[in-house]
Amino acid sequence: MKSFVDVELEHAFDIRVFFGSDRTIFGPLPGTTTQQGYTPPIGGEITGPLLQGEVVPHSGADYATVRADGTIELRAHYLLKASDGTLIYINNLGYLNVAKMGSEQKNDQGLVQPDYFRMTPYFRCPEGPHDWLTRTCIVGGGERRTDPDHSLFRYYKVG
Repeated sequence: MKSFVDVELEHAFDIRVFFGSDRTIFGPLPGTTTQQGYTPPIGGEITGPLLQGEVVPHSGADYATVRADGTIELRAHYLLKASDGTLIYINNLGYLNVAKMGSEQKNDQGLVQPDYFRMTPYFRCPEGPHDWLTRTCIVGGGERRTDPDHSLFRYYKVG
């Protein structure tokens, strides 16, 4: 018999968020060395077994806070459009830790990746085929990609 404290992960979907050159980083914030960043997505695509669609261009932004210890607090929110036309709001919260010298790992494009790039998204959408997103724990991992400039997020449904 399965224990209620055990969890299983099921691949739900991937989101590729594309970025243009419109980026802003400012700071330090008063009394700190913390910097604030703003990067709006110019579009993207959603693929996977449980959700397909696109990122609505210019519908929000990634708001990253770069702390003094190098940890980046991720707060991204924007709109997704499912393949059936349903609009879905995503609020993606997480952490990114920049790779320390000597611990760098590269992806298949040769791009140095963060040591840690994890997030927990929260969703809002109308009642219907996608409302499972509003009552399901989902976790994800991220990777920076180039050509074109984008982030790949892979999300898992926690069961």
